[in-house]
Amino acid sequence: MSEDREAGFLLRVTSGPLAGQTAHIPGDRPLLVGRAPESDLSIAGDVELSALHFSVEQLDGSYLLRDLGSRSGTQVNRERAREVSLREGDEIRAGGTLFTVVRGEPSPRGAAANPRCAPTEPAPPSRRSRRIAAIARGAPFVASARERLRQERAPLYAVVDAARDPRIRLLLGAADEHTASLYTGFQGEILADVGPTLVRLPRGSSLLDALVDGGWGDGWGIFLTSHRPFGDVRKHLHRFLLVESGTGKQQYFRFYDPRVLRRFLPTCGPRKLEALFEPIESFAMEAEDPGKLLRFTAQRGRAIREELPLTRAD
Repeated sequence: MSEDREAGFLLRVTSGPLAGQTAHIPGDRPLLVGRAPESDLSIAGDVELSALHFSVEQLDGSYLLRDLGSRSGTQVNRERAREVSLREGDEIRAGGTLFTVVRGEPSPRGAAANPRCAPTEPAPPSRRSRRIAAIARGAPFVASARERLRQERAPLYAVVDAARDPRIRLLLGAADEHTASLYTGFQGEILADVGPTLVRLPRGSSLLDALVDGGWGDGWGIFLTSHRPFGDVRKHLHRFLLVESGTGKQQYFRFYDPRVLRRFLPTCGPRKLEALFEPIESFAMEAEDPGKLLRFTAQRGRAIREELPLTRAD
């Protein structure tokens, strides 16, 4: 007889824009809940939620909720909570959404799939398989991409999305280079391992090699050059985590995602470019085709896009 896997806690949305959905609370990092795409459980339709509203993480066998400095606060069982241990059946209210802590169904070890339930058509590629394919497409060009980035004359930085891949946190933790979350204060402490992280990449940095080798083609982050000190660059980039939309509302801006930045920069007018580039000399990132490196500079109020072909290593 097969044994059951131990069931963990889930967050179930009981009322609000995503009513009926559930989110598993991982064991290796906090579950982030909020309006921003950065959240693990992103509820963009709840305008009362903060971009990053609260987190839940497993600590020493218990589940700890932390309010992340939200505007309207977080309530657990109708009492405002900043940090509290959760139990099965607890109700959480954040913004206009109500959550319930529930226990997941245990799954039997070694249970065989019922062949009668097999799909009659091939399932679409999973996110994991798409990412593996993207990394495979980029792999032949990593040596050339590293060399292109090393040719930058100004000091080189990277902004990487630490939540993108577990390997990023391991690489940053083992590196000697100067790194810091773009979040500050309480949020910075909570999200240091799962948010955008600024990295200084001096000449000969082995971390540069590791970041390019591991994530080229998979959107791990962007590169930039600046002669300004680390603290000034971090303070500048922090300003762009939240930006004002055309309707006057603040929204989360994932500028450190190369897929976002390479589309955004060509649309910028002179004022936006001046604000973004003020201490920055250039931005560099993978193109949609990982066989090319994109480099952007600002000249006379325009974004100048260079498309640098990379050499394939056979």
